[in-house]
Amino acid sequence: MKRNLCILSLLLLGLQNLSSAPLFFRTSVNTGNCFSAGNGSKEVKDFYKSKLLPEEKTKLADLLAEEEAKSLLKSLECIQKLNLSKEDKNTLALDHIRHRELRDALFSHYENHLLSDEKTIRLSAYEEKTLRAFLNAKKELLSRLNRAELESISDKPLPFSSFQSTYLTIFLQHWEFYQIAPDFIKEALFN
Repeated sequence: MKRNLCILSLLLLGLQNLSSAPLFFRTSVNTGNCFSAGNGSKEVKDFYKSKLLPEEKTKLADLLAEEEAKSLLKSLECIQKLNLSKEDKNTLALDHIRHRELRDALFSHYENHLLSDEKTIRLSAYEEKTLRAFLNAKKELLSRLNRAELESISDKPLPFSSFQSTYLTIFLQHWEFYQIAPDFIKEALFN
């Protein structure tokens, strides 16, 4: 069972990385070097585990959000420079939607695992309420990010600040949850 939790935790972290910059999903459209799988950032892991003061933590979250937004915007601008035909843009948008549906299904599986009786029995009522609120907020933030990505793929990229503020909110929301999460959930996230 611990192995399953570790696998699901890795999927969640993978979802976080897949949903963040740079833009990366399978498509039949030739996008050249616009897409990149990126690499897992040690800075992000350190962000959660560090003992920084809240002000320093906020500055680091802002820096990480800025880096993520710049990387995503770079991918989106690269796509725009390709001058894709309307048909290719539609195909790219449909591929993005399929990718989002897959991520949503994986997230739903992870959510069901965390909210299973086996896990919630170990939580206090407050912790369960907090976990549910965190999962709902994360789902909403990822949905906003996906809509912004899709709009930017279909038309022209949204402003940098739109993406930066979404990433900043995601980082801070994760950090707040990490501070109050039960130890068995914290351990599963990074071990």
